[in-house]
Amino acid sequence: MKRCALTVAAAFVCVLSATPPALDIDALTLWPTAQRERYAAYEQSLVGVATADSLRAWHDKIASEPHIAGTPGDERQIQRIAEAMRDMGLEVEIHEFWPLLATPVAAAVDIISPVHMSLPVKESPVPGDPDTAHPDQWPGFAAYSGSGDVVGEVVYANYGRLEDFARLRELGIDCTGKIVICRYGGNYRGFKAVFAQQAGAAGLLVYTDPADTGYVQGLEYPEGGWAGPEHIQRGSYINLGYPGDPLTPLREATEDADRLPWSALEANLLRIPVQPIGYGAAREIMQHMTGEPAPQAWRGGLPFVYRLTGGPDLRVRVHVEQKREIKKTANVIGRITGEIEPDRWIIIGSHHDAWGCGAADPTSGTICMLEAARAFGELARRGHRPRRTILFAAWGAEEWGIIGSTEWVEGRAAELREKAVAYINLDMSTTGPHFGASATPSLKRIILDASRTIPQARQPDRSVFDAWISRTRDITFPEEPGIGDLGGGSDHIGFCCFLSVPSMALSASGGPGTSYHGINDTLRWYRKVVGEDYEPALMVTRMTLVAASRLASAPLLPLDNVRTAVDTRRHLLDLSRRANELRLPLSFLDDAPLAAEFAEIDAHARLLQVAAARFASAIEVAMPEGLPRNVLEKANAALMAAEAAWISDPPAQPLPGRRPWFQNMYVATDPNTGYGAWMLPMLREEIEYATAGQWRAMGRGVSARERNPAHTIQAYVHTLTQAREALLDAALAIEELGR
Repeated sequence: MKRCALTVAAAFVCVLSATPPALDIDALTLWPTAQRERYAAYEQSLVGVATADSLRAWHDKIASEPHIAGTPGDERQIQRIAEAMRDMGLEVEIHEFWPLLATPVAAAVDIISPVHMSLPVKESPVPGDPDTAHPDQWPGFAAYSGSGDVVGEVVYANYGRLEDFARLRELGIDCTGKIVICRYGGNYRGFKAVFAQQAGAAGLLVYTDPADTGYVQGLEYPEGGWAGPEHIQRGSYINLGYPGDPLTPLREATEDADRLPWSALEANLLRIPVQPIGYGAAREIMQHMTGEPAPQAWRGGLPFVYRLTGGPDLRVRVHVEQKREIKKTANVIGRITGEIEPDRWIIIGSHHDAWGCGAADPTSGTICMLEAARAFGELARRGHRPRRTILFAAWGAEEWGIIGSTEWVEGRAAELREKAVAYINLDMSTTGPHFGASATPSLKRIILDASRTIPQARQPDRSVFDAWISRTRDITFPEEPGIGDLGGGSDHIGFCCFLSVPSMALSASGGPGTSYHGINDTLRWYRKVVGEDYEPALMVTRMTLVAASRLASAPLLPLDNVRTAVDTRRHLLDLSRRANELRLPLSFLDDAPLAAEFAEIDAHARLLQVAAARFASAIEVAMPEGLPRNVLEKANAALMAAEAAWISDPPAQPLPGRRPWFQNMYVATDPNTGYGAWMLPMLREEIEYATAGQWRAMGRGVSARERNPAHTIQAYVHTLTQAREALLDAALAIEELGR
């Protein structure tokens, strides 16, 4: 790149020709009027640094070999990323941790009768794709499976969801001692194994059905992009009720950490052997099944009638042997220290470990994080640092149970509660051109604002916003695209669900195929399916740059508590409807579909909405002239306090059976799917487990008094009151300036 003079104007003009059109400076309402033009130039310069060619080069660098956590390839990946961040001029920390991981020792799946056949548990290399033949590619692997060698009859359990096993029981089908076979999808794979084990299964096989990811969807790789008959989805099957290292819940997995005794952990790990297979192997088993036909909704894309049982003549062997041991891996953290507020942090992260080369998962997101770091680093070298500190994190061992980010968060919880402003997650972020996002409510506005300034991938005359809203609209705000609620499944969990740090996940999807957790997750697959142009990755990088820059540079933090209040009321309404579906004895108002039990929470959410609107109005009046530093600090502290209010308070007496790691009273992961979100989770648990029978089924067995939601309702009222008081106090301070 041509070297620019270190004047502000020259530094900006040097790259403006490569950036999107100028943004509307009147929209920068969180800056004083006199600072808006300068910031707009900075933002455009920042966005203009990112290029598709640079993203492609990052991809070549970090998706070049398998890098499974705890392996030599993983260590090389850590060093590659650390070196790259140092070259950008970032301060770099390699944060080592020692989690419990698993290693495959042996695996086999055999049909014993009516024929004898050994089925593949490792894919064959794909012709024309040498990375699929790399010697460090592992076989199909269910991490943390039980070890064992079992033989049994076969039961088909659809997606292996809680409701699927309930349906089998309704149909009188006993899984005891059987080999259960189910397909991927519908829930976290670890729950499939837990539900099978609870049903008495001797072993579990999980396969990729062609109706979901194969030829029913389109041409298979290498002719197209979809999963072929040998594609095996690897993954973690851990399910302990908390993410992170299994042996060190709520504390960091340092080398000399105080770990749980093995006896305590083993009681909660899987005991049955679990083996993932391709649909070709599943076809060999399922074509011999002779039982009753499966329900229509359970039928996939294999060319025969799907049946619920295999009959006494079909017997299958599953043999799995794994070694569980503590291994070292690391997170890589790069830092650009803020110029004015160094102790407020914006964190951008994506994990670096993969089940193979990981061209899509995770590195299609990791390259966006690295390119964002390069852009911020480039401008910092020219003397233009953001107001607040930005951390760029490459997390380790995410695939094993979101371990690296969780260990980092657990080890720094007190510091992060004080300093972390927001977290941006970029896991597997670019697998197609269609932009999408999930976020905590206070960050939805900043995503929408950014989407109006960035061109849509492959449609330079159209904004991300315009393309996005053509595909989806928000239920409450139909003039806006729909932004999802953050649930589980990636590194945002520690920030969002444990610390109540506002969080977002940005991505672009829609490519014609999948390589998920298979050996074909390679650069050749990615460039065939997602494209050679890296336009989707450039779009997500630019969205990341704008969102992160505004969070890091706006004098007033861009946290929208009005949206938090509105979304809270929407979630209450959804919970009321859910209670009605379950025919719970909640009283309902005649004039509104809101349970009377929730009316008090709704009233306080309305008060929060009013207070947040008053705060926003005060800012709108005062900000054009600028706020004194002490008042600005008070306002920003209030915004962060309103977010922190959602952290559960010990006097709230969390529900019996409630997962203690999940501290955010606003959101937790869905305990039955692992990926979805339970909004207002303490209330959701009250509803889902309201009857004694349901509680007993979950092994919780609580009394009617303990199921009374009164204390839960008061906990939410307390939270909303704290948030409202913080915002009102700040609004009064701002209004006082105008008197």
